[in-house]
Order: sequence, then structure tokens, then C-alpha cells
Amino acid sequence: MESLKKEIEETLKNIDRLPSFPEIVHKVLSMIRNPNIELKDISNEIVKDPGLTSDIIRLSNSAYYHPIREIRSIEEGIKVLGLNVLREIILIAAARGILKQPVDGYKLDSKELWEHSIVVGYLSAKISENIKKHEVPKDVAFTAGLMHDCGKIVLSNTFKKALYYINLEYQKNPEISFITLEKNYLGYSHNEIGAILLKNWNFPEDLIDAVENQYYPEKSKKNPLLTSVIHIANWIAVSAGIGVDVMGMNENLSTFAMQTLKINEELMKKYYESIPEYLEVIKELKV
Repeated sequence: MESLKKEIEETLKNIDRLPSFPEIVHKVLSMIRNPNIELKDISNEIVKDPGLTSDIIRLSNSAYYHPIREIRSIEEGIKVLGLNVLREIILIAAARGILKQPVDGYKLDSKELWEHSIVVGYLSAKISENIKKHEVPKDVAFTAGLMHDCGKIVLSNTFKKALYYINLEYQKNPEISFITLEKNYLGYSHNEIGAILLKNWNFPEDLIDAVENQYYPEKSKKNPLLTSVIHIANWIAVSAGIGVDVMGMNENLSTFAMQTLKINEELMKKYYESIPEYLEVIKELKV
């Protein structure tokens, strides 16, 4: 087991072997965070990448964002939809290249993982709207939810054999936490690997913390509210059958998260029942 842990650590040190966000995405997201930036400068940077430009315009005109008029350029997109929506669209376009791939070790195909990621992002944003004083901004919640499972990509693609043995043991002892089995066999769980990836991608510390502690939000040191949001969003998505992988419903719903966010059964039902309508309007996002 120790040798596997060392192999993972070597893999994580080798940046070229890891999934990565395009440099232009980092630059544009940084520009959007600058309150003094000119919109024209953001537009000029984006159009340097024809693929990203095409994706943004296509997604901007999707039924999900329902613009008041057809968007024909990045500059129009910014003016019509605003910078927060543009940021979300850029993240979706960039994340799809990383997350829309099969994770055989977790028994999910590429469409299933991507749909699950999008739905958890959506639910995280919805839940954040009900938190008083906007303590978890909607766009931050969406980002954390969207990226919460990125660690599965590394483990599934690089350590298939180890995951095979983890699956075998899990089938024999389903009462054992799958996260615990990952730790026992690999030295890391997929959520910890996800946190390392986000750190490599220069994501904010509270998002890194939320992904790392998503199954046990009471352990969050940076932002227990955000961590609780993606914990509950993930649990609702899985309970609705969206992206159910080899783990199934192995991890319990956190009482800490429910109490921290003051979420009751009625609200949980509301989130759950919103999923079918959402799946209908995001068809273009899943392509």
C-alpha cells in the first residue's frame, strides 16, 4: 500500500501527467475578479482562443441562460449576461474538457460524471441562495459543486488496478466507508486528490477545503458553510440517481451540514423535485 501512495505522490508532482485548465482560463478568471478591469480587455483576451470563444457564444445562447437577444460576440455576451454568468460559462467550458471522460474505476461513463458534476453545481448554487446574508456567493457554490469530483479522474485513469481491488473489498464489506478503503489502499481518497488538483490550478483556499472535506463538512477549517452546501448538493444528486457510482449511498447525510445550513425535509424535497426541470434545460450544457 505504501508503494501505491508513493506512486500517487510522484504522479501529483508530475504536472504534465495531470489534467489542467488552459492558461487562458486562469488569466480570464483573474481578470474578471479585478473590479477595475475594462470589459473590452476581457473580451479581447477571450477571442485569442477561437475554441473557447465558440464554446462561450454557444453556451450563452443556450436555453439555460435564455438571453434576451441572440448573442453574437463575447462583448455582447458580457453586456447581456454579466460577468458572473460569463465566469460560470467559462468554467463550464473549461471543466467539460476535464470532467467529461469515463471513470471506469468508479463505474461511471463520461456523460454520467459530467451530468452529475453539472447537477451538483446547480444544486449548490440553489442551496446558496437560501443562506442568509449571502455568506456563500452563488457563483462560488456553483464552482465548488462543479469541481467536487475532479479527483476521481486522476485515480480512475491512473490507478485502475488498485480501484479494482478496492471495489472487490467494498462488495464484500459494503458497511465500510468507500473513502476509508481508498485511504487504506492508496494513502489518499479521491476528495483529497481533488483538493490537490484545485491547489495546482490556483483555486481559492475555501474551494480547496470544501472539496477536501465534502464528505465530513464538520472538519472544514476554511468555510464550513460552503463545504456543507456541496455535501448536501452531492447527496441530493446521488439520491436522485444522478451519477450514482460504485460508492452508491455509502456516505451518510451529515447532520452537521443540515443544521449549519438550517435545511429541513421540506427544503430537501424542493431541491430534489427541481432536478427534472433542470435536466431538461441543461441539455445543451451536457453536449
